[in-house]
Amino acid sequence: MKSISIINATILLASSAALGTQASSAFHEPMNSHDNFIVVDGYGPDRWGCSFRDTQVHEDSSGTQITIGKDSDLKPYSCGELIYRKEDMNYGVYSIDMIASNVKGQVTSFFLIANGDTEIDVELTGLNNRIGWMNVWHGGKQNPVSIDLPFDTSKGWHTYSFEWRKDFIAWSVDGKVVLKRTDIPTTRPYDTNYRLVINSWTQVNPEVNIDWAGQFEYPKDGRIPQAQFRNIRYHP
Repeated sequence: MKSISIINATILLASSAALGTQASSAFHEPMNSHDNFIVVDGYGPDRWGCSFRDTQVHEDSSGTQITIGKDSDLKPYSCGELIYRKEDMNYGVYSIDMIASNVKGQVTSFFLIANGDTEIDVELTGLNNRIGWMNVWHGGKQNPVSIDLPFDTSKGWHTYSFEWRKDFIAWSVDGKVVLKRTDIPTTRPYDTNYRLVINSWTQVNPEVNIDWAGQFEYPKDGRIPQAQFRNIRYHP
C-alpha cells in the first residue's frame, strides 16, 4: 500500500461511454434516526473477526455510534453496519462526519459499493489515527492510498467526502481535496446497483491486513470500542 500526502494520478483515463438519464436526488441524513437505513444483522465477511449485529448500532441526538461487542455466536466479536435504503446511487458528491476508533484492529468505514464490481472507500484504522485510507476496488483488485492527516481521527468530528464522476474520483477531508484519481475505471451507475454503506469492524486474523489495520484485542481498561457517524450527505 502506498503512503503519500497528496496524489494526482493521471496514468490512464477511464473510457467514457454514453450516459443514461437516470439521476439521484440530493439528501442529508443527520443519522440520529435509522428510519432510512437498513441495520444489518447477520454474518460478516470471512476475513473479519466480527459479525454484524443490530445490538452494536446505536442512535442518539448526536448521530450514530457503532460499537464492538462480544454477543456474536459466529465470530469472536460483534460489530455494526448500516446501508442507506435508496438503491441505484449515481455520480455525485458523498460526504459524512466521522470520529474513528483509536483501538488497534478496528476499522471505521464509509463507502459506495456495487457488490462484486466496484467500491469507493474512505477507511480509518485504529492502528494509525493520523492517516486516512482512500481506496477503489474494481475488477477484483483494490487500489489503496494512505493520506497523511494533520489531526487525530479519533479526537473529534471531521468531514470525509468523495466526488465520483465518469472520468475521476476526488477525495476531500474537511473540504480540501487530498487525492484525485483518473487511472482506475469504475462501472457506470446505469449498469449496476450502487449502495451507500457505513460500518465499523475488527481484524483478528494475523494473516490478513495486520500491517494495515493491526490485530484487534478488546480493551482491558473497560473502554467499549466505538466509531461515531453523523450528517451523511449526497448531491448530484
